[in-house]
Amino acid sequence: MSKFLSQWSPSQAAIDLIKLNGFDDAHIAKSVDYLKAQTELEDIDDIEGYDNWDTFFIMFCIKAGGKLVKPN
Repeated sequence: MSKFLSQWSPSQAAIDLIKLNGFDDAHIAKSVDYLKAQTELEDIDDIEGYDNWDTFFIMFCIKAGGKLVKPN
């Protein structure tokens, strides 16, 4: 898995987990585009507490999605 955001794309496992939380393909694609184009993030080592982009991306989608997430 790439350390650099520009070389990363979400794994199928990450996409499947995000979909289980109620997100559709359009939301996932917009989230990837946002991370790559609208942030200054470059290297996963710059983000404390995360060791890969998939983990960060899953949390990003869930936190950013707010009420899109399926209730427990």
